Parts: sequence; C-alpha cells; structure tokens
Amino acid sequence: MKLKGANYDKIIIYILITIIAVTPLIYFPYVEKGDLYPTGDNSFQLIRYDNIYKPKIYTIYYLSLLLAVIILLKQYFDKKELKTDLTNISIFMFLFFTMLSTFFSDYYYQSLYGRPFRWEGLITYISYVLIFITAGYFINNFQKVKKILRCLFISGSIISIYGLIQFYGFDFIKRDPLRVNWSRSFSTLGNPNFAASYIAIVLSLSLVLYVFSKKRKNLYKYGFYSSIFFAFLITTSTRSALVGFFVSTVVFIFTFHKYLRKNFKKIITIILIFILIFGIIDFGQRMYYSRRVLSLFMDIQTLAISDDDTEVEKIGSNRFVIYKYSFPLLVKNPVLGSGPDTFDKVFPHDKYNALSDSSVKRTVDKAHNEYLQIGVTLGLPALFFYLLILFDIYKKGINSLKQLKRKINEIEIYHTALFMAVLSYTVTALFNISVVPVAPVFWAILGLNIAVSKVGD
Repeated sequence: MKLKGANYDKIIIYILITIIAVTPLIYFPYVEKGDLYPTGDNSFQLIRYDNIYKPKIYTIYYLSLLLAVIILLKQYFDKKELKTDLTNISIFMFLFFTMLSTFFSDYYYQSLYGRPFRWEGLITYISYVLIFITAGYFINNFQKVKKILRCLFISGSIISIYGLIQFYGFDFIKRDPLRVNWSRSFSTLGNPNFAASYIAIVLSLSLVLYVFSKKRKNLYKYGFYSSIFFAFLITTSTRSALVGFFVSTVVFIFTFHKYLRKNFKKIITIILIFILIFGIIDFGQRMYYSRRVLSLFMDIQTLAISDDDTEVEKIGSNRFVIYKYSFPLLVKNPVLGSGPDTFDKVFPHDKYNALSDSSVKRTVDKAHNEYLQIGVTLGLPALFFYLLILFDIYKKGINSLKQLKRKINEIEIYHTALFMAVLSYTVTALFNISVVPVAPVFWAILGLNIAVSKVGD
C-alpha cells in the first residue's frame, strides 16, 4: 500500500468504531493468577489479575497509537491545517497541564500508568484526547457520524442483552470472586455504576432519534434500542445515572413540548413500554427498584431539611463524607494536583474510616465526582480547561436545540441527540467517576458534537 494514496479517512473511522464499539465488549473469563504492576525502576508489585479493565485499556493504547500515526500521515500528505478554536486550544491546554501534573507528581509511576484496576494515568488521558480530536476534527462527513452511531447502538444492544441475561442468573463468563454475589448487572463493564453511566449515554441518544423518527422502520429500530437500554439501566440499579438521564429528559421535554404534544401517540407508546419494563423487573425483585428510586427522594429531602451532619454525610453511599474530605485537597496542590489517578495517595483515609462502625478499612481511590477528581489529581487549571471544553459543547448544543425547535432537520436531530448524551453523562459525573470502559465512548461523543456542529455550519 502506498502511503500517499492510502484512504486515511476510512482507516480513521474504522479505528474509531473499534475503540467505541468493540473495546467495551472485551471481557475475559477470570483466572486465578497474579499480575505485575510497575512501581519504580525495575521494581514491581504483585496484583490480582484484571480481566476487565486492563484488556480494555491496553486495546485503547494500541489503537490510539495507530490512530496517532494515521493522523500524522494524513496531515503530512494532505497538508491541511487545523483551525484553532476555543475547544482545540482548551483540549491541548488540558493535556499540557495533565503532563505537568504527571512529571511533577510525587507518585510518578502511578501517575503515568494509573492505579491498578483504574488505569487512568497520563497514557490514558493522551488516548482520550486523541479520541476526542479524531472524532471532532477528522470526522468531517455526516454519513460517517451516522455510521459510528449505528455501530455504537449495535454494541450497546449486545452489552445490554448480556447484562439482562446476567441479571437473571445466566452468566456464561467466569466472574471475579469479588463479583460473584452481585445482584446488579454490569455486563462487560465491570461495575453496575460504570455500566449505568455508559448506558445512559446510548439511551439518551436512541430516545431522541426515536422521538424524531418519521419512518416506521426507524421508529421500531430506535424504540427497540431505547427499550433494551432502559431495561439494562434499571437492572444496574444506579441512581446517579437515573438522575443524569432524568435531567436530560426533562430538558428535552421542556424544549420540545409542543412537538411532543403533536406526536403524542409514539410518546405515550414508549412511556408505557418503559413503565411495563420497570414494573416487570421491579415486581420480580420484590419492589427493590421502587425502593431505590424512593430512597433518592428521601436523600434529597434529608439534604434539604436535615440539620444533622451525620445524616447528610451518609447520603449517596457516604459520598458526601468523601466530598467533605476531598474539597480541602483542591488547595493542597492547586496548580498541578497530586498526579493523574493518585486520589488514593492524598485522601485522608484515617479520618474517613474513623466515621465507620465497620472494622474493615476502605480505600477511597476516586472522589465519586469527576470534576472534583480532576481538580484534586490534575489541578485547577486542568479542571478549568476541561470545563471550558464542556462549556463550548454546551453552547453548541443549546444552539442546536434552538435550531431544531425552529425547523426539523436531520443534522440538528443528531446534534441534539449527541448533546443529550453529553448532558446525561455530565450530570451523572457529579456523583460518578471516569473509568476506562466508559470514558473513551464519552470522549468520542464529545468529539462528535464538534464534528456534527461543523457539518451543520
């Protein structure tokens, strides 16, 4: 193959599809063996075998490296300059401060590779940025956006169906002993919370496309996707993702209430399907999921009216205790943070565990708030530039909502769907964490928001 004549655009889209549609499916059977984790020059630590996260992130590493090579070749032969804008300046500044945070960290090796079973070190962040840039600035055709999302829906369907099979006790892949007794489904994503943040993204996408479907074939297709995704979301029993999905749905309803009233039949159909799905799953689990939803409202009530700090701190599986001890860490090293994925190194575990009646000492390795996590580990400048990226995405997304409200067209429908996915995830991220099975998909969706806004210009 001649390097100059190669179809780099086609190669790029296939690599991107592999990253966001194939990588989340990678899930090896658990085997009882150890693994080596680098802790310094020629020194290693023996850790438990990682059958879920490490295979995914190593796949991401190799594909991102290949992506970088292909992009460089494309730029060399095509000689096209990337125009600077708020987003690409912000993403490079975010990466710059992440690199500084790594090189000046007291925990260099963990900052570089990431903590075992998390793996969100500098190398991973470089991969995320490459995925974002590829999706945002090298996907320059609307049909390519649609092709990527088709593959994402197929992948999401496989993940959801496996999750539902798993939920009802038919797990054909040998589990890690730590997960054997889990009653909540997680499919191939390792944890119910992670699975929920993933499925909230694809559910928000498919639901918007269902609502605006005109052809009967598309109505059935996106109705099926939305139903299977919603069922899987319920079986994860993750309240943070339900909140994220709920907020994006409320924003969508508020914006398009006139359109929804005019298309009442298909709206009431999907609502009844969702109610039926929830009822079947909930009844089979003795109303467990109803109690989970009610507990969310009880937590909100406690937060609003309780004067008892102990009660407030217990909200959200002790998340508010973690937040209480995490906020002071923001000013401990405000410019560069402690280093990527080193939250466990700086969190005051003694104070946290002193509040528990349990004799088991817990290690908190994430802030359970993605923005707080970035601020503590990467520093406030990195957090600022990350929020600046989200600000630009939100600005373009809100403009898309206005455009679609005035006139229905396919590009704005897809832009709105992509923005609803971002909205759902970014709200969920207030109570959840970035993880390697989900983050590559989110960074790709962020990039596709940029891509589709350029196509629409």
